[in-house]
Amino acid sequence: MQRMGSGLWPPETRLPSERELCDLFGISRITVRQALDQLVAEGRLVRSHGRGTFVAVVPVRKPLLPLVGFSEDMASRGLHPGARVVRFESTRTPAPVASELQLPPGQTIIVLKRVRLADGAPMAVETVHAPERMFPGFLDENLEDQSFYGLLQRRYGVRPARASQSWQAVSCPRPDAKLLRIRTGSPVLQICRTTYDASGRPFEYLESFFRGDRYIYYSELREGSEQAAPLPAAAGAERT
Repeated sequence: MQRMGSGLWPPETRLPSERELCDLFGISRITVRQALDQLVAEGRLVRSHGRGTFVAVVPVRKPLLPLVGFSEDMASRGLHPGARVVRFESTRTPAPVASELQLPPGQTIIVLKRVRLADGAPMAVETVHAPERMFPGFLDENLEDQSFYGLLQRRYGVRPARASQSWQAVSCPRPDAKLLRIRTGSPVLQICRTTYDASGRPFEYLESFFRGDRYIYYSELREGSEQAAPLPAAAGAERT
């Protein structure tokens, strides 16, 4: 429909009823229903039982490479990145995180949990774990609407050089579903990443829940290419 393409009916707009659409465009109800069914099949409209039909949100498509932060990624797409801090503190390192960051037991880390926004809409919940000894004074910073990687580079001279990352489709836990404004158990993409600087030191362990309806990872594959999409873990295998 032209009204969606022109922005007159932006994403998440509730469409008029079938009868109202008939009157608006001067066409039969059968024609309206067929058009709506086609647009739903194409993913341009979404039906919600008891609520109506809505203009679908076009998901953000992100390539597997290169390694960039959320803020840089959203800005490159013409979207305004933002962040709302949920948790920001120093704490003892849990064993799994200590292993990823190559820290001895009992070492303190910084935990930063934020809701990541694009044009004000929640896209993901990110929890960053970083060695406190690498970033003295970090807890004095204001991380609302600020790039984590940008701050590390400006203040500490640390830049991401490589990362080990895993993807898994999971049901969203209740606390994170509330932050993302979705139903508990809705499908989300869980991403776990360990990020290293140029010297090979791990400086970040990140766990994220991205909305499955608003974020798509993709990769271009070529014959003989070493790059490949992430492989599913074997049943019962532990995720790292």
